[in-house]
Amino acid sequence: MKTQEIISLIFGIALLTTGIYIMVYEPAWVSSVYGATGGLIGAGVALIAITLWNYKNRKSGIIKEDERDYRIAEKASFRTFQITFIIQGFLLAVLGIFNIQLQAQPVVAILFAITGISYMGFFQWYRKQM
Repeated sequence: MKTQEIISLIFGIALLTTGIYIMVYEPAWVSSVYGATGGLIGAGVALIAITLWNYKNRKSGIIKEDERDYRIAEKASFRTFQITFIIQGFLLAVLGIFNIQLQAQPVVAILFAITGISYMGFFQWYRKQM
């Protein structure tokens, strides 16, 4: 294994372990136990799965990326930025106009989900077009 893969696995295991610790012990300093555990466990599992999947592909000789993928990722990132920037601006305007007070964590979680889902969607859409 490469050093980068080992570091990614260690970091993924640390995130997963921290999430499980917070879920089991529910420390007083954590304001939202389920939000914290969901984010940490999800990030840890995703990091471990992606690292192992890339390692398996590299060992089996499958080359999944080429120069085209960099261009696709660039286009998908830009389109995702455009969408999330517009959504954030609209949300900020609506909240300011109507003087709505929201907790930050659910709003950030929704924007985080929108960013990830839209990037994956645009990446696959541009991949099929090219």
